[in-house]
Amino acid sequence: MKARYFYLAIVLSVSLQTANGQAIKSAVPEVAKPLPLSAVRVTGGPLKRAQDLNGEYLLKLEPDRMLAYYRKRAGLTPKAEGYTGWDGDGRNLTGHIAGHYLSGVSLMYAATGDVRFKERADYIVKELKEVQDKNGDGYLGALEGLREKFAEVTAGNIKSSFFDLNGLWSPWYTLHKTYAGLRDAYRYTGNRTALELETKYAAWAESIMSKLNDEQTQKMLGTEFGGMNEVLADLYGDTGDKRWLALSHRFDHHAFVDPLKRREDKLAGQHGNTQVPKMLGVLKQYIYGGDPADGVAAEYFWDIVINDHSYATGGHGKDEYFGPPDQLAERVDGRTNETCNVYNMLKMTRTLFALKPDVKYAEFEERALFNHILASYMVPIGRGVRHEYQDMSRSFTCCVGSGMESHGLHGDGIYFEGTDRLWVNLYVPSTANWSAAGANLIMETGFPEGDTANLKITLTKPKQLTLALRRPTWAGDGFEVKVNGRPVTTTVKAGSYVEIKRTWKTGDSVSLKLPKTLRIEGLPDNKNRAALMWGPLVLAGDMGPERRGPSDPVPSFVANDKPVTEWLQPVADRLGVFHTVGVGKVNDGSEKELEFVPFYRLHRRLYGVYFDLYTSDAWTKKLEELAAAQKRQQLLEAATIGFIAPGDPEKEKAFNQQGEETNQDRGAGRAGRRGKKWFSYDLPVEPTKPISLVVTYNTDERGKRSAELFVEGQRVGEQKIDRSPPGSATGKFFEAEYKLPA
Repeated sequence: MKARYFYLAIVLSVSLQTANGQAIKSAVPEVAKPLPLSAVRVTGGPLKRAQDLNGEYLLKLEPDRMLAYYRKRAGLTPKAEGYTGWDGDGRNLTGHIAGHYLSGVSLMYAATGDVRFKERADYIVKELKEVQDKNGDGYLGALEGLREKFAEVTAGNIKSSFFDLNGLWSPWYTLHKTYAGLRDAYRYTGNRTALELETKYAAWAESIMSKLNDEQTQKMLGTEFGGMNEVLADLYGDTGDKRWLALSHRFDHHAFVDPLKRREDKLAGQHGNTQVPKMLGVLKQYIYGGDPADGVAAEYFWDIVINDHSYATGGHGKDEYFGPPDQLAERVDGRTNETCNVYNMLKMTRTLFALKPDVKYAEFEERALFNHILASYMVPIGRGVRHEYQDMSRSFTCCVGSGMESHGLHGDGIYFEGTDRLWVNLYVPSTANWSAAGANLIMETGFPEGDTANLKITLTKPKQLTLALRRPTWAGDGFEVKVNGRPVTTTVKAGSYVEIKRTWKTGDSVSLKLPKTLRIEGLPDNKNRAALMWGPLVLAGDMGPERRGPSDPVPSFVANDKPVTEWLQPVADRLGVFHTVGVGKVNDGSEKELEFVPFYRLHRRLYGVYFDLYTSDAWTKKLEELAAAQKRQQLLEAATIGFIAPGDPEKEKAFNQQGEETNQDRGAGRAGRRGKKWFSYDLPVEPTKPISLVVTYNTDERGKRSAELFVEGQRVGEQKIDRSPPGSATGKFFEAEYKLPA
């Protein structure tokens, strides 16, 4: 994943047809257009199952509940009690779920043709029109206090930080979801009222932005604003009104985007999903406006995220933040791989492929889709970790919202069309109507576990066409293509396209053999901390049922640099399941082997994705280091007269924990206690000996903290907890020692 690609900027003019038939001039053409979502049907396999589950979930939700606070803000009586969690009232992302949901049902209608999804979309648009009409100025939001806070902003009183704008939690990010929902309702269901509402809503945004000068705007853009630049650029594409493209550029965030235009990687410390949507917006600005610098920034961003910041699953980030490039080995444990990031990277990937059909985009799509999206929310990839699950009727986090959309898009990246050419990027059970060629296709495959795919073609009349079939990077020896049962001679290497140009007719078929092999994929800064891959699939070590409390020891593999096929063996009659043989060791020196399965199939289990590989000599040295560390710990414990486990209620009770405005906390798997005012413990002492208090602090990645420590009313120390750079490779915890008075 370390290949570098030079960006070629092409500025041409091409006509795009909007849903209402209006011709819009776009500066950069699509070379490979995705077949319309409505022309592709996913018919089987894990993507179909995920799509079906998503549809069932969407139809269980109640639109009136997610619209309650829109009505309340407009002075209308809610028709149902509002949802809670992140979509609840107060300082939340109130209203974001209605936008995600509107996008989700619109996409599902296009993907399935099920009219129930269109009915939901039409109902929400109708209700939003009533809200917008009542507001009278185009505004269409549910956030409490937004008008008052935006009045402060437009007056120049701007208080902006990562997620806070004048006391509101990422307001533009939240509003963006409604804009995007209206866009998708127009584009995927043909609801023209949705476009009218979006246009009026854009005029309201214009009235806000027109009051800010450039300096004020840049200060405001220090707070997460989602993809406001994207939806406004798309609105230009849907209407032809250049004012919306100009308004899109008012959301140009120079501090982040300008270094990318210079090909500078400044991602370390940046919040992942704050940046990916804005870069998707920059890419749309390039398509509609044609500025080569925007194209450079978008492709360079994609390139460094994928090559320098991503894990084997296709995800990136720890605790939602980017770290330094190519420094991933110390960042595999903990909360990694936020799904919102991957969802937006996939949208960006498909858009980039349409402009320049490079196989690298299809390779990433496959990796991220089958390893991350099918195993979504936060997707930890460390050792002895578990998935995070959401309460689907109460949590309503950002990733729940993007998940509503994501699983409606599984048909979007399979087939792309050009002039008399069809790219086949993914092997997914599906049907497709390639109307421009008068062709229908049926793909049958057991992928991703299966190793064959068959494509059957029906045409209105014989026609000369080129099929460009992706030969995946992982498909090595044994790869073959046949047309009507006859082998196709090809010399193309893995990671490219087999192009078959011929006159096709009804009844023709193409069959592919896609052999998968095992391989080790190490991290750039530590090749011996590695994931195990089987073809396109990340394998996860199954460590037993998900449970609370201490987990079993995580093994390392003393493989002595042997080929992985010598120590990872397939389990008979269980396709895709493997087990280690004679290499698993734990830190006490005992043996422990693991069973590995495709990561996306694991649910409610403890697992590991990255494991450490050793030679025998390196393992012996590791055990010696562990023994020395254990001895140091024993000496510390021998000198300890009291040990408090903050955040553990039962253990804290023994030390009479008291406090005001304090709560339990958990960071990176460690219990702790957080306080706004104070908390205290009763500690044992040894009057005849000097005593020290050793405290472990969490550097906390979202803000600075400070605390004073008192013993019997006497101040013994002050601790300023200056956060480590968000996403840094260093640990989040440190210890401080305080000498106590006799």
